[in-house]
Amino acid sequence: MQLLTELTDDYKQKYSITNEDNVTFDFLLEYSAIQEMWLFSISYGDNFTLNNHRLVYSPNILRQYKNIIPFGLSVNSIDKSDPYFLNDFTTSRIEVYVLTEEEVEKIESDIFS
Repeated sequence: MQLLTELTDDYKQKYSITNEDNVTFDFLLEYSAIQEMWLFSISYGDNFTLNNHRLVYSPNILRQYKNIIPFGLSVNSIDKSDPYFLNDFTTSRIEVYVLTEEEVEKIESDIFS
């Protein structure tokens, strides 16, 4: 698991992420102050785009796409709640990890089987 240490408390953040398997994707985070939540979007290659999904506490928030994309995202929280503060990443209350394809399979067998 690769911790995304570059996440900040900026309202809008865009990253090009390369995981440990050398899979690269675009990751956009946006904070909605009115709804007190973080939204994320992902683009992978020419075939996969996911726009404006709520970032929630999950062992693999991209689980439903496990047969389409070769990576996952794990969202962890020290209090097991969803991200809802602007400073969630800078205070380390919320940590986001990029999962390799092997780690996605391990989570599937350990947690969801």
